[in-house]
Amino acid sequence: MIECKELAGKVIRVCHLYEDGVNGPELQIEFTDGTSFVTGLKVEVSFEARYLRSDGGGSTILKDYTQPVIIPH
Repeated sequence: MIECKELAGKVIRVCHLYEDGVNGPELQIEFTDGTSFVTGLKVEVSFEARYLRSDGGGSTILKDYTQPVIIPH
């Protein structure tokens, strides 16, 4: 959980919900004092790949090729 104590008691002037923000869905709240709060969904994708050997009921990882995948924006 992220607690934003600085926002307590502020009066909202306008609230925008963007389905296609810079990195995905984004919420922007503008307050009457000229400040604003922006939050968005950050999704990271990773690809998992492992080379295994079966050993009678389990598996032994011989090599783990897993690395994060970088998706350009």
